[in-house]
Amino acid sequence: MTYNLFTTNRLPPARVVDALASCLRVEANSVDVADIDGVQDNRNWDAAVLCDYSDVLGDVSLMLDIFVQDAVSQQPTEPEFAARFAVAAQTVVLYPAEDHPPSAYWLVTPTGLVTRARLLSSDDQRPEYSIDAAEAAVPQLPGIRAMQLPEIVREQPVPTPPTSEVSPGGFPL
Repeated sequence: MTYNLFTTNRLPPARVVDALASCLRVEANSVDVADIDGVQDNRNWDAAVLCDYSDVLGDVSLMLDIFVQDAVSQQPTEPEFAARFAVAAQTVVLYPAEDHPPSAYWLVTPTGLVTRARLLSSDDQRPEYSIDAAEAAVPQLPGIRAMQLPEIVREQPVPTPPTSEVSPGGFPL
């Protein structure tokens, strides 16, 4: 299983190890966490959980790419994992929404708030990320505006009830 997260706090590697071990119910020595741009020679490639992290600029501070080996019995869904990680690491977590616009993410707080958020990235060589808006007020991010995200609403299917009646003009009622 693979998880992709952003965190708003810059977490030290030891805190990431502890949070991952807690979320996935494995021993801390079964978790390998490393800076993707750092030296890879001392990695434990046989670890039950491998995590690459990158420091990023902007409203989010850390990008985590987490790979969990099949041998790990606890492999929650990405929403469940993000919620667990937010609590364990005491940080706001963002994770990508499936089948929606690329900027539409889910945001989870350590207190259990789950909402949609718009995460944008600059086109710079080293991108800067900004949380443009969220669908609910996020106490940990008071500068982020709360609003309905129209790109998400547009993606929602509108049910069309079937009918066997036809109007006088020949159009279904």
